[in-house]
Amino acid sequence: MVTAVVPPDERALQADLGRPEFRLGEAQGRWSKKSISWPIVLIGVTASDSAEFVLRFNCAGYPQVGPTAGLWDPVQDTILPFDRFPLHNGGRVSQVFRTDWEGGRALYHPCDRHAISTHGDWPGLHPSKLWRPDKGIVQYLEFVHELLNCSDYKTRNCA
Repeated sequence: MVTAVVPPDERALQADLGRPEFRLGEAQGRWSKKSISWPIVLIGVTASDSAEFVLRFNCAGYPQVGPTAGLWDPVQDTILPFDRFPLHNGGRVSQVFRTDWEGGRALYHPCDRHAISTHGDWPGLHPSKLWRPDKGIVQYLEFVHELLNCSDYKTRNCA
């Protein structure tokens, strides 16, 4: 019998997904784990209008190296089409869910591994928003949930 070896970064993420903070967010309907195909993790985050936005995380090196994530269409298995990105009133939501940066593959925020690696001045400008391995994936999910539930998030009008 061959036992699969689980890499340490995947074990660390699995442990964080079992932590009370993550489980409470799931129980409250703020987010839900969709799938894990290491190092890719899909997690849906619920907006104020009950719309769910799925994030595709690359968690390689977790938690010492923060993840990078972008909005994802799990049905088409591709980046979420820009016309389905969260609507906004021109504030914080538009600054993070950018369609004009990196082809939409990463969120424009200091917590995101790709964004921080391309903005050398951000650690000094946004120290409270940087990735914290001790908070783990919940840190990322909390800021996304906050954005999708703030006054700048605009509900889609459905006919």
